[in-house]
Amino acid sequence: VAVTALVKDHDLEAGAAENLMQYLADQEIATTVVPDDRNIVIERVRDELGNWRVCVLTPFGSRIHAPWAMAAVAKIRAGGGRDVETMWTEDGFVLRFPEADVAPNVEALLMEPDEAAELVMRQVGSTALFAAKFRESAAGALLLPRRRMDGRTPLWQQRKRAYDLLSVASNYPSFPILLEAYRECLRDVFDMPALMEVLRGIRSEERRVGKECRS
Repeated sequence: VAVTALVKDHDLEAGAAENLMQYLADQEIATTVVPDDRNIVIERVRDELGNWRVCVLTPFGSRIHAPWAMAAVAKIRAGGGRDVETMWTEDGFVLRFPEADVAPNVEALLMEPDEAAELVMRQVGSTALFAAKFRESAAGALLLPRRRMDGRTPLWQQRKRAYDLLSVASNYPSFPILLEAYRECLRDVFDMPALMEVLRGIRSEERRVGKECRS
């Protein structure tokens, strides 16, 4: 029935529909549950080099996964944990723990919503993303004037002027361009309100978390 629906309603070829259903069946065998909007799956597995990886699988998209991964890494580092590597996609995010001997504790990922917001706020201001958004906002507000109105300013000069302005503006937390850069990062690029809602759902058990460990 599902294969027929995928072919008829979603324009998949029969082979593609069967492959998709087999993929979901394999996922269910591996973790007993398939990730959806009410079920989050956390897998702990060893990669081909023998290092532990924690994979958080959800359908919520990269705008939630990116800040979630950022907050998790910050919390792990603050707790004295080893440095971890991370990446995220639309389907989830992965934390890699080089040289870890035992399976990582996943509790650091299931933090309070306010804690996650604070951790992301601390981290995002030092990222290349924030610097780019600040430069764009400052240029739009005509705070990065051109020396020659009849020519384009080289990108390295724009970055240098934006960096100098950001260094001064950082001393004034209510500086409008600073606030706009934070807003764009946390609301337009990331979706912090949605991440906080997901974490609240985990705390209230409205969303369930399935944990699987495979060595």
